[in-house]
Amino acid sequence: MIKHLSLRNFTVFKTAELEFSPGLNVIIGENGTGKTHLLKMGYLLSNAWHHLEKNQSSSKERVENYFSEHIRELFKPDKVGNLTSTDSDGKSSVGGWCVPAKAFVSSSERRYEVDWKFSFSNRSKDNIVLDGYGIDFKDNDSCGKSIYLQAKEMLSFFEGFLAFYEKHESQFDETYRDLALHLSATKLKTPPIFIKQELKDLSANVGGTLKLEGGKFYLVSSGSKAREITLVAEGIRKIATLLHLLENGSLEVGDTLFWDEPESNLNPKLIKDVAAAILFLCKNGIQVVIGTHSLFLLREIEILSGQKHYKDIPQRYFALGKQGDSVTVQQGNQVDDINPFVMLDEELAQSDRFIDADNH
Repeated sequence: MIKHLSLRNFTVFKTAELEFSPGLNVIIGENGTGKTHLLKMGYLLSNAWHHLEKNQSSSKERVENYFSEHIRELFKPDKVGNLTSTDSDGKSSVGGWCVPAKAFVSSSERRYEVDWKFSFSNRSKDNIVLDGYGIDFKDNDSCGKSIYLQAKEMLSFFEGFLAFYEKHESQFDETYRDLALHLSATKLKTPPIFIKQELKDLSANVGGTLKLEGGKFYLVSSGSKAREITLVAEGIRKIATLLHLLENGSLEVGDTLFWDEPESNLNPKLIKDVAAAILFLCKNGIQVVIGTHSLFLLREIEILSGQKHYKDIPQRYFALGKQGDSVTVQQGNQVDDINPFVMLDEELAQSDRFIDADNH
């Protein structure tokens, strides 16, 4: 799980320090304010333990090579140095703490953590410099793995994607390859008890369950003919993706889900279903970090969070706002701490215009 993210002169951020909760984390901002950049960097740092440090045997060179390779594959810059902010002093730095779920029990507890720090200059071509890293775990504690869901669903172009990605240059970033690998896993024989009801609810929302056959996904409904996934609405495909990741064990307790604009191409009914699914995951030990500019999704999360069943879920909110040619970050444990509605004023303004037009 990701606990802390620190950025200096990175893309649109001059300085940013983000403190995450083990439950729900909501990054709010209009397009162009860096929501996706924060999600991808959090994904990179939190997945590094899973790929590198679980054996606690990585050399400095191996860690540098890992971050150099994956930051290029995630952000797709012509050179690494292009990720520095345009008016920076020439150097960018990134840092983060990743911890097992139990490390969130006490905020003063700094055991059980992986601490990454690296930097690069605006002249850097391919490589970053590791400024330091530490690991302090007990026994076989795990930071968990991470899953990244893009704003655009990928079930519709899953067929042949992995072979294409490995052989050809493309502008698809690494999150698509990673997601395709997770989707390729077969379903568990016995799903964990905690997700059985949610699987039932998600299956009802989707109208069936996914089947992978011949490298292609189908939606299978009881008593109905299987339908090619390309014939299913995009909003349904997005929820079906989450359903399949739970069914095949790719998303488990202690893991982190990064989800970019989960509301994209969903109707209001499905957005309500997604909000409920997100809070369900948080309730059952999965950290969720979403980036959104949907007032509807934000309000739905607020409504559900007021219910007794979800009141104990730890939450953290981040509002991104442009200030000159940089972006600032406000954060708090409640929506009211950050006043995100200023960031979403276009939706509010449209409501005002609609009311005025109706009155006239």
